[in-house]
Amino acid sequence: MDVPVAQRDRAGLEFLGSLQHHTGGVLQPAAGRRYAELVADPPPDLPGRRRSVAENLGEHGPWLLDRLLTRYVAEEIYVRAIPAAEHARAGIEEWLDVPADAPGSLALDPSLVPPAYYREGFHLTTGGWDGHDLMGVVIHDLGYRYVLMPGGVGAVRAGENLMDQRTQVALEAPRRDYRRILEPGCGNGRFASVLSREFPDARYVGVELSRTQLEYARARCVHEGDAWELVQAAAEDTGLPDASVDLVAVFTLFHETPPKATEAILAELFRVLEPGGDLVIGDIAPVERNDAFRSAVLDWETDHRGEPFMRSYLQLDLPALVKQAGFGDVEAYGLGAGDYPWVVRARKER
Repeated sequence: MDVPVAQRDRAGLEFLGSLQHHTGGVLQPAAGRRYAELVADPPPDLPGRRRSVAENLGEHGPWLLDRLLTRYVAEEIYVRAIPAAEHARAGIEEWLDVPADAPGSLALDPSLVPPAYYREGFHLTTGGWDGHDLMGVVIHDLGYRYVLMPGGVGAVRAGENLMDQRTQVALEAPRRDYRRILEPGCGNGRFASVLSREFPDARYVGVELSRTQLEYARARCVHEGDAWELVQAAAEDTGLPDASVDLVAVFTLFHETPPKATEAILAELFRVLEPGGDLVIGDIAPVERNDAFRSAVLDWETDHRGEPFMRSYLQLDLPALVKQAGFGDVEAYGLGAGDYPWVVRARKER
């Protein structure tokens, strides 16, 4: 939505976006070049890379300032975005209040008990994903729009477009004639909008744990003229019938889940996918596809930027887990700089 942000609130968020752009576009590349000058043969494993970067850049000003500002911005986004949303509450609530009989549906489950990993505090979000009743707007229209889109975040480099990357992943689906698409971990509907645009004849089903993100996605759906089926459920227990979708599309979910949950989710996706259906995953490339410095940058987020499962994910053999779940024709490859987005594509054989 076009949030009517007060000038002072907008200026504060744009300042954070400028800081993030400076860290990702200036300080971090300088630190990476310095590391490459100092270490000709970096360790191959993630723990060794983490130690190597810490030892060699422990007194390097650009690296230390980059880490300081990255953490500051991650915390400060919500300090500034939540009050900005409160100041614009009347307009936001009007946008969220869509007719109950509008096309599509939203099924909330007030008795749902989220899995333990969901309570880990992703991205340093104040109070968690449902820590504020306007968190959908806080995350998408304020945090993403003013800070992360211009500044980059995690594997997204400064100047890259997060929505363009979603489109790239959607276009990796082998067919254009899908009938029903499932997205687990749909959030507030960013990828859903892309999938609806690229596959206009398909019915879309989004599954998500967060109530606030689903409420935002519902409003987005109505305002964009779509008819999404939105369900509050865990990705490992969607409640959908067996063999009920012919494409499962996943974007940046699995670096947010621990390995055992990833296995359970993949098993569920295999169950709901019909024979001959496709699976397309877009996420961060594993450690062996990143250079040593980039590996350490991503690993750092495990302890300092609310990405509790990043370390385990970077060392995970996701294609092997996809095969273990029963999928065939498994392939994995990168689409952009640093192999991001990293695509794992597979099929449920007939």
